[in-house]
Amino acid sequence: MAEIAIIAIGVTILLGFAGNVLFQKTSIPNTLWLLLFGIILGTLNFSGESFIFESAGLIGAIAIIGILSDGGMHLDLKKVISQGFIGILLMFSGIVFSIISTFALLLLFGFPSTIALLVGIIIAGSSSSVIIPMILSMKGISEKLKTILSIESISDNFSVVIALVMINHLGQGTQLSANGAVQGSLLKCFSAITIGIIFGLLWAPLISRLKKYEFSYTATLSAFILLYAFTEILGSSGAIAIFFGGIMLANAPLLFNSLFPEKKFEQLDEDLSKTHALVAFMIRVFFFVYLGMIVGLPKIEALAIGLAITLLIAAGRMLYISFFARRKMLEISELEKKVTIVMVPRGLSAAVLAVFALSAGVFRAQEIVQIVFSVILFSILFTTLAAYFLKSKKGAPVKPVIIEALD
Repeated sequence: MAEIAIIAIGVTILLGFAGNVLFQKTSIPNTLWLLLFGIILGTLNFSGESFIFESAGLIGAIAIIGILSDGGMHLDLKKVISQGFIGILLMFSGIVFSIISTFALLLLFGFPSTIALLVGIIIAGSSSSVIIPMILSMKGISEKLKTILSIESISDNFSVVIALVMINHLGQGTQLSANGAVQGSLLKCFSAITIGIIFGLLWAPLISRLKKYEFSYTATLSAFILLYAFTEILGSSGAIAIFFGGIMLANAPLLFNSLFPEKKFEQLDEDLSKTHALVAFMIRVFFFVYLGMIVGLPKIEALAIGLAITLLIAAGRMLYISFFARRKMLEISELEKKVTIVMVPRGLSAAVLAVFALSAGVFRAQEIVQIVFSVILFSILFTTLAAYFLKSKKGAPVKPVIIEALD
């Protein structure tokens, strides 16, 4: 059995690498192959159903640490503030339209309002690991639009934070409408943000001192893990602390250099970024296989709901992108407008949140996982096929590149 498990691990890593190579040549994200491999393993009952569900909490926590620390460390606040107004506008428009359309559709299918809202938040954020490589390598796309869409793709970090708070209460059977629950939620958020900011301010100066030692970047990775555990032990949200800790860690040098110009505080070094990118790659590869193992062969109803949600999200995006373009708020060519509209893929963040809901014991969690799986599948297929169509019709070849973003 141990040999079979080792073989499966080796095949998973190789499949992740091969998927990236295929991504560069065909624009087909490796997510699809990883999900398919996971479905095959799940159908064969590779590791046993009990192990798959019992390990959901631990595996989800590891993925959350990777997602939010990476997302925070790649969030340049100066760039967002100076260049990102329309990107932020697109980001929040996408979140709102995704939540509203998903919420309305699931209510029609008889889901409770809280569960419908949760699913809407889970799938609200787009996948940067699909969007950014496509955008960065497409011909006929301006640098301004590339920056706008790159900023927009950070939306999954915010939806993750909101969804985790909601999952925490629903998993405990708490009514979200209760004043006590809302106050408790806000208090947890505030305390977690404070802990994360303090961590970033304290750890940032240490990075330049530690970098002279070999493998010093592992200390930062371990610090994130300990930050998550410490915050959870205090009864607050480790995920929120991780996210704001990453933001502060990335932006603290700018703050320190403005306050203490006589001292030179360095930005995050290349070794740390490369190490985090490797960890991100491994998390993404194994988690999508794990998700496929949980879901197995999706039910027809879940597939139908997932397809309908994807089409609604795309339709809503077409409406507000066209509105912004007509109002000259988004000055782009017709090709750029079409490219912007089809960028609706969902990815790792949505998958992790669905599994978190499962491990937290949220009502109808298995259906949530199936629906989210279907949305990920159809949204990636939609974006890939639409990008290929634009390539063939408009001569905008897509040659994706490997990037260092987790999702």
